[in-house]
Amino acid sequence: MPSNTSIIYFKHPTEFPVVGEHFGAKTDPDFRPVLKDGEILARNLVFSLDPYMRGKMRDGGKKSYSPAFEIGEPLDARGVAEVIESKNAKFPVGSIVHAFVGWEEYSVVPDLSTTRIIPEARECRLPLSSYVGVLGMPGLTAYAALKDIGKPKVGETIFISAAAGAVGQLAGQLAKAWGLT
Repeated sequence: MPSNTSIIYFKHPTEFPVVGEHFGAKTDPDFRPVLKDGEILARNLVFSLDPYMRGKMRDGGKKSYSPAFEIGEPLDARGVAEVIESKNAKFPVGSIVHAFVGWEEYSVVPDLSTTRIIPEARECRLPLSSYVGVLGMPGLTAYAALKDIGKPKVGETIFISAAAGAVGQLAGQLAKAWGLT
């Protein structure tokens, strides 16, 4: 593994983030991680890009539901990756996982508490990006909001105020499939 290119967080934006000023690509030409017990090394395949990530571009002292990005570190998000080295028997080499990873070619994943193997990933015809979209956070959010909170009934009318985003688009598709107008 000769190098690892990452998208590094440089500084907190006060307005719209600018590539090169607030974050940008950096290559480590001598990337040779040494795994600790319980960790995996993952080759990242796809990343999520979710609206909440803008809220992580802040000073860490400001409280929020999600931790702030750390200056000098890669941006991070949910992603789909292939395990290429493992010191954790639950995640064997070759596994395709849905994990919290850095925006980089390769990530050492120390906290596997929310990581899961996608057993059907190699045989399924779904694109891996589905696991960070319709089968990921946006899909789960849309499904739970409609089914568990909204409890819609066939024939009801639904109003989705933000149907242009990932969650809203999926909510609209679910509502249509469930017979709402």
